[in-house]
Amino acid sequence: MVLQSARPGAHASVRNIRVSAFKARPVLRLIQGESYEEAVEILKFCERGAADVVAKCLRSAAANAEHNEGIDPEELFVFSCFADEGPTLRRWRPRARGRATRIHKRTCHITIHLMRYTPEELAERAARESTTSSAAAEARRRRVAASRGEDEALEDDGLEDESLEDAEADGEAEASSDVEEDDDEETGEADDAEIDSEAEASSGEKKSKSEKSKSEDS
Repeated sequence: MVLQSARPGAHASVRNIRVSAFKARPVLRLIQGESYEEAVEILKFCERGAADVVAKCLRSAAANAEHNEGIDPEELFVFSCFADEGPTLRRWRPRARGRATRIHKRTCHITIHLMRYTPEELAERAARESTTSSAAAEARRRRVAASRGEDEALEDDGLEDESLEDAEADGEAEASSDVEEDDDEETGEADDAEIDSEAEASSGEKKSKSEKSKSEDS
């Protein structure tokens, strides 16, 4: 109670919850000593059935601190939280041979106390969060730079591959042009040879005709 009088805060309680105290206490141990925001996140992802009721009680305590004491919920932490046993509901279940078995339906009372951080603790938390955020930003910047470097390397490799392909295509085009020129030269030489052979044949025919005409005249 000394700490409660020294530090401003608020509390909230939920009574007659249809959950046993045995099942609610593990959930409360998860948020013991945590800040309000972290406690809300923990309860949000907790898979136990009592987490929903505990989260409602936690938000109620934060609302009491904000409206009654004028305290920002971000400056609060879970000072204490506990679950007390409530009244037990007794039911009966029929069994064989006309007998009956008693069923105990347990209930509990959940209480959460929120306290405010001291100015020193708030300054320390702010410094730690700024350091963490700056470290996270630096890590993200490095990842982005590394990914950009990889992308640029891939682009350079792609440009080199394209240049090599263009060079190969140019070489193939030059080789095909040289082959076509050689073929043209060979065809030209063949045509010249055919022309020379035709000219020789025609001259031979002319000589043979002139010799025949001379022989006839004689």
